Amino acid sequence: MKRREFLFAACLTAASKISRAETSITVQLNQPHATWPVMPEDFTGLSYETGQLYNPDFFSPKNLPLVNAFLELNRHGVLRLGGHLSNVTPWEGAGQTDPKQIRGVRHGIEDYWEWPLVDPIVQQHKNGILTRRALHNLRAFLDAVDWRLIYGMNFACGSPARAADEAHAVTSILGDRLIAFVIGNEPDGFGEDPYFRPKGYDLHQYLLEYEAWVKAIRQRVPHAQFAGPDTDGKVDTWVLEFARRTKGDARLLTSHFYGMGPASDPSMTAERLLRRRNPDLAAAIVGLHAVRKAAGGTPYRMDEGNSCFGGGRRDVSDAYASALWAADYILTAACAGFSGVNLHGGGVGVYTPIESSSAAPAAPRPVYFGMQFAQRFAGCRIASCDLETSENLTAYQGDRPHRQLLALINKGSSTLRIALPQQLRSRQQLEMWRLEGPDLHAKTGIRFEQAVVPGSHPLQVAPYTAILLESR
Repeated sequence: MKRREFLFAACLTAASKISRAETSITVQLNQPHATWPVMPEDFTGLSYETGQLYNPDFFSPKNLPLVNAFLELNRHGVLRLGGHLSNVTPWEGAGQTDPKQIRGVRHGIEDYWEWPLVDPIVQQHKNGILTRRALHNLRAFLDAVDWRLIYGMNFACGSPARAADEAHAVTSILGDRLIAFVIGNEPDGFGEDPYFRPKGYDLHQYLLEYEAWVKAIRQRVPHAQFAGPDTDGKVDTWVLEFARRTKGDARLLTSHFYGMGPASDPSMTAERLLRRRNPDLAAAIVGLHAVRKAAGGTPYRMDEGNSCFGGGRRDVSDAYASALWAADYILTAACAGFSGVNLHGGGVGVYTPIESSSAAPAAPRPVYFGMQFAQRFAGCRIASCDLETSENLTAYQGDRPHRQLLALINKGSSTLRIALPQQLRSRQQLEMWRLEGPDLHAKTGIRFEQAVVPGSHPLQVAPYTAILLESR
């Protein structure tokens, strides 16, 4: 064993008191099939609160640390602007004197926990406004990183007139960087907030309003594209009916997924996050196929989510456990046929992939490295590998011309001995990458980097470690 591998194993043993009993597992690769989904280049993306635009210099090509963080994550990603703050953000154009918007904005400033998800400048100026200047800087930023944009509208306390004015400006400035507009952030919960809608607000009422807003926007922007319904789940109800009603019109279906929650619940532990099967994710995957059929094949993107809703669980969402979770979740979503995943964050939020604070303008958090791990599969036909084991191990294979990938994610406390398939063992050019950290609760010392390919067989995968093998 290499010195670094020995030190890492020793650290895990001391910190976590894990069992060192080894289990042997044989991995078989499946024959690639044309029905396997291709993981798009822009699969892995980021989601930010729309209120971050209050600081026009944040999404700017001059913010070089952020530019580099985006580029090192994905060279062709998708940025989504929305979140709970999008429900209370004012626009410098039409709508500023609307009493409903004024009440909603005041409510958001006083009551929303999401403000830590923006950078320090915005946190100090919560009474900001969305401006054309911010949009121009955003366009230059997206050009610098070669990302595209999903833009969320203030449906909660805005108006069709404001939306049409804002959409015209966004379209004129963002041009081909804009994918679609989303009308509303988690409108399935609007009936729980009297500032937004009356109690009992339901899907039927939302769809009537949605169609009116689309009509108003297209009077100013005839070729405007839309996505939705951006719910907190409800795949078999809200998303399914939205897919039916917007078939042939909506460019993208969207909803949200969080691995667990709420963050205030002490039972939301690292072990729970890394459990073998998440029933909520399994249900979302089952619903995906019905939804896409109802929509005639419209792509479906999880455009907001993270490890634990309610802002993230400290020492879990901001720790190494979140990196393993992200790698596994993103690859699971890719295998299921989702068109992409955006992990939510910003500022000093517990679960943010990139921290933006007075101390660190754009510092990668642990979850960021798990996203990098999964993004290596971009461009591949992807499928999960069947494993005959009770160990908490997942495996994924990717295929593209002249290259094969195999990911092994050990989310359990046992050291695993992996018998590699002959297709990989026979390759002369084999690269290995390792995602590792000192222990599940570590916030520093997390690495995703190339490692030395072991000369011996079988391969040993340490507890709470992910290995990626690439053949050329």
